[in-house]
Order: sequence, then C-alpha cells, then structure tokens
Amino acid sequence: MNLSSIKAWVFDLDNTLYEPEEDIFSQIDKKMTSFISNHFNINNDEAFDIQKDYFLRYGTTLAGLMDDKNSIVDPDEFLTYVHDIDLKSLKPNPQLNESIENLLGPKFIFTNGTKSHAENVLKKLGLESVFKSIFDIKSAQYIPKPNIETYNLFFKTMDVDPKTAIMFEDMGRNLIPAKELGMTTVLIKREIPNQDNIFQDKKYSDIWDQDIPADYTIDDLAKFLNNN
Repeated sequence: MNLSSIKAWVFDLDNTLYEPEEDIFSQIDKKMTSFISNHFNINNDEAFDIQKDYFLRYGTTLAGLMDDKNSIVDPDEFLTYVHDIDLKSLKPNPQLNESIENLLGPKFIFTNGTKSHAENVLKKLGLESVFKSIFDIKSAQYIPKPNIETYNLFFKTMDVDPKTAIMFEDMGRNLIPAKELGMTTVLIKREIPNQDNIFQDKKYSDIWDQDIPADYTIDDLAKFLNNN
C-alpha cells in the first residue's frame, strides 16, 4: 500500500469514524421514520417504506421529501428533528484518533448529515480539532452523495484535487462517483446497522451495498491508517 501521493483525506462521518454498534445511525433512522409518520399521518411501516424508497432513489430520505410534490417539508426542521439523538455511547478511540491526527495534509468530513451533527459527533470522539472543514448537506445545497455534482462542488469549495485525495466510506455506492472522478477509495465493510434486521428484506438489500470496486476494502480503519 503506497499512499505517498495523497494530499487530502476525506472521511464520511456516521458508521465510518465509529462502529455501527454504537447505535447512533439507527437512532437517526428511527427518527426519520417518526418524522414521516407524523408528516403524512401514516403508520410506521408505511413511513419506513417511503423513507427507504426515497433513500434508494434520491441518495437521502430528505432529498425525496423535498422532491415530492405532495409534501412540503422544511429541510432544516427535518434535519434538526432527526439529529436530536443521544450520543452518550460515543467515546474516543485513541488508536484511531492518533492515526488520523498523524496523516500529512488536510483532513475533511464529507457527510450527508448536518454540520452541527458532525461537530457533536466529533466532539464526543475527541476529534473536534482534527479536521480542516466539514462539508455537510447544507454545503451541498441539499443534493446528497452519491450525486456526482455534489462531489464536484466539494472539490471546488474545499480546493481539493480528486486525483491526490482519498475517500473513506462505509456505503459502497458513495464511492462510485469518487472513483470515477479520480479519488483513491476505501470501503469500510460494516455489518448492516440495524439490530432488528429490518434491512434483510430484499427490496432494501442494496442500501449498504458493499460489492463495489473500491481501491481498498477494509474492516479496521485504524489498522489501515497505521500501515500507511
């Protein structure tokens, strides 16, 4: 493994800088179901189907809600509601933190979540002073990964050359445009982050699709970075 040409380090946030077992994203997932249930006055099962259908087709549930002509949703209201979660399970990982801190070059967060959520997570992880900048869903003008225009906006905004940048993600489909644009890509293989196994349904099977041609496929981020 030779990453000597890498000058910028780009990290997804949720389920990338911490394990899915920390039960953070599953809380967000349930809050999204709750929001949709209340918004459309439907039961949770119907809300969940809408939520995941939008996620698969648009990249995020919010993008689908904003495109739905029958739904008038304030994106800030949605984002505030779904990110109002308990982060007490998050704790610093000294080995991972040291590995990230020692990387040469600027480090970025590139997330479909909000900047405030990212800041809260990074503070709990002890990484609040490590990253140069956070590119969130508002920075992306509410157009989420894996839309290729959002990657180009990220490169322009953050002054990053994709050919000398590396991206770390737990969701395979978000690495496809990154690789097409010349980034080095690292897929972090995770177990499906839902304790109730609700995503085992075939129609949701590709939500965390990991069968994509990343440059590196790993299961331990700290170990990978330490071997760099």
